[in-house]
Amino acid sequence: MAKVVIIICTYNEAENTPRMVEALANILPAIDNQQVEVLYVDDSSPDGTADIVRELQKTHSWLHLLVNPTKGGLGAAYASGMTYAMQELHADWLMEFDADFQHPVEDVPRLIAAIDHGYDYILGSRYVPGGSIPASWGLNRKFLSVVGNLVARIGLLQPKIHDLTGGFKLSRVKGFMDEFDFGSLLSKSFAYKVHLLFYMVQKGAKVKEVPFHFAARGTGESKIIKNEMLETLRVIFLLQLHNPKIHKLFKFGTVGFGGYLVNASSLYLFTKAAWPGWLAWGVSTELAIISNFTFNNLWTFKDQQISGLTKLLSKFLQFNLTSMGGLIIQVVVGVITDLLFGPGYRQIVLPLSIVFLVMPYNYLMYTLVIWKKKK
Repeated sequence: MAKVVIIICTYNEAENTPRMVEALANILPAIDNQQVEVLYVDDSSPDGTADIVRELQKTHSWLHLLVNPTKGGLGAAYASGMTYAMQELHADWLMEFDADFQHPVEDVPRLIAAIDHGYDYILGSRYVPGGSIPASWGLNRKFLSVVGNLVARIGLLQPKIHDLTGGFKLSRVKGFMDEFDFGSLLSKSFAYKVHLLFYMVQKGAKVKEVPFHFAARGTGESKIIKNEMLETLRVIFLLQLHNPKIHKLFKFGTVGFGGYLVNASSLYLFTKAAWPGWLAWGVSTELAIISNFTFNNLWTFKDQQISGLTKLLSKFLQFNLTSMGGLIIQVVVGVITDLLFGPGYRQIVLPLSIVFLVMPYNYLMYTLVIWKKKK
């Protein structure tokens, strides 16, 4: 039986806290396959939220309280709460949960139930079938939520995950959250969510999205900040700045540009020499292939570098075979555009065909076949 600690971060939630604890008290007994406890993390609320929790602790043994001396932001509050839950409460799982009923209490068992199916990161999702955001929200709030989430999906290259900016989540501790350096958290505000999600995915977490209906806040003041989008973009930029996949794409693009220069210069010379179109396109493309193989092996995929003459020749042959698709694409496009527009347009057709057709094909072949990582 795993121990799940539900972390609720508060600031001036005196009105919601008794109702929330009562609602949780009605739900938690029904979860009999896991041990569930609740940790309130209060940023020294002037309305006495912490005092209310202390009073409720007298009748609920599963209720815990951590008071931060100052108001440091949502991300900072979760950082302290998660650290406390792991070190002092010995949590096996950490659940992030809102204090204001925007995350339905009745959905807590649904997320916890996914633990038994081998997942490491269980997300309450507003943007999968069965999930939703409040219809009562204004256009600006809907825009911020939908577009902000879309920006995060694109910026972090996570098309398979639909809700990256939600705050209703369940994270495995062992091998994941217990290895995260909370001192390196990139945001003390709402964008902490994006950093933790990126970390979990990079660690290889098996992700499950559970649909839920995100509710409009009933009482109290919404803590949404106007610059949330900019904060999210800042965190995404910083994450990608140190992302090995982005570094590899940059190297791949640089090598590809070098290959383009080889291709373009040789194509120009062969055109001046009046070579037949198919031969000019074919030979110049093959020279670019040789250039790409050499520099990708020495630089882009250095961590998987091919060495040894026999293996190098074998992989070069394989590289040529997989690159045949790129060569065929380029020759076919080249010959067709020669027929349509004449050889004078070759230096325009060449970069367009490389960027939009050949490079995506090549990167796919390189990563899946030539420099495929060994499991």
